[in-house]
Amino acid sequence: MDKSAAMYAQIVFWEPCVSPHKSAFINAVAERLGPGVQVSCVAHEGVPEARQALGWGDGSVALPPTVVAPSDEEIATIVNRGGNSCLHVFSGIRWFRTLTSALAIVKRERRPFGIMSEPRDNAGLAGAVRFIQSWFTETALRRQAQFVLAIGRHGPPWFRSVGYRRERVFPFAYFLPPPVDLDAQRTTSTQLRIAYVGRLIEKKGVHLLLPAIRALGRPARLTLIGDGVLRDRLIAQASDLGVDTEFCGVLPIEKVRRRMLDFDVLLLPSISKDDGWGAVVSEALMAGAAVVASSHAGASILLDSPHNGRVVRPGDSLAIATAIKDLEGSSLLTPRARNTRSRWAHDRLTARAGASYFEQILRYRIGTAQRPKEFYL
Repeated sequence: MDKSAAMYAQIVFWEPCVSPHKSAFINAVAERLGPGVQVSCVAHEGVPEARQALGWGDGSVALPPTVVAPSDEEIATIVNRGGNSCLHVFSGIRWFRTLTSALAIVKRERRPFGIMSEPRDNAGLAGAVRFIQSWFTETALRRQAQFVLAIGRHGPPWFRSVGYRRERVFPFAYFLPPPVDLDAQRTTSTQLRIAYVGRLIEKKGVHLLLPAIRALGRPARLTLIGDGVLRDRLIAQASDLGVDTEFCGVLPIEKVRRRMLDFDVLLLPSISKDDGWGAVVSEALMAGAAVVASSHAGASILLDSPHNGRVVRPGDSLAIATAIKDLEGSSLLTPRARNTRSRWAHDRLTARAGASYFEQILRYRIGTAQRPKEFYL
């Protein structure tokens, strides 16, 4: 059967910027759907300098067919040339002129479109204001969107809460390339090898890590990959607590993925919902490492499967230590457990797995297939 039968002739992904977290997925969608469906990307800008400083690179590797920073005329041409046989997928609905301009034309001309987005933060008074804004300004989107690919643990509840129809909301993730050198020999160590990857800032919860490692009461080495305003304070804290700590600074994404093979446990202790997903969780699981993450992290949904790791309440260093001890005591840090975890993640979190899930969603929405089960099941 032709995979493109009854499918759209074109799919355009509208992105805020060129992103290594999206490029592999978009390429995999093109490969999955075959030559009968033309898949491309339009980005408001290239990789921002701030993201390049976080190790993203310039985004030139494995880039799908992409238009960057189009003019208003180019935006209108891209939308209109595909007509109703072109599906537009918007990664966000605010803030970026390229996306908002295209979305306005798509809505006006009633072209088919979907939304791929992290949830808005609903905490506190600001969260209440965001809720009211979404409820009163997204009426046309709720009515016209073919689907919402809601990223992370908090994605589907948010979009359903602001009125999107349940049958059109699907849990989603950032689907990534598979890890390199998966069969590489790991060095043995009597220490637990624990890592954090991300910015060294307060809302990421990094100040909780060193007390948690100290509370383990057994040999462990903490590797911090990233930089930020808390770096000097963390260096002093590591010295005061006597915790064996490696400060790596920012590393390129490819090197981070290789380093994941060295770690027993990855920590993501976010104390805000800034991590709508947390791609490092996917990278760690695909490499076989277990993960301990706070319930605020979007990717913590993957840890509801106990063999993958543990979910802890935000802001609790002792809970982090207890979770690590529980993983070790449950024999979930053994080579066999790593292999099981890696296979589970490879089947669900790679770009190819995401492309297959995306195709199932499309076929469900056009009426040629049953609703797919959640990608993480």
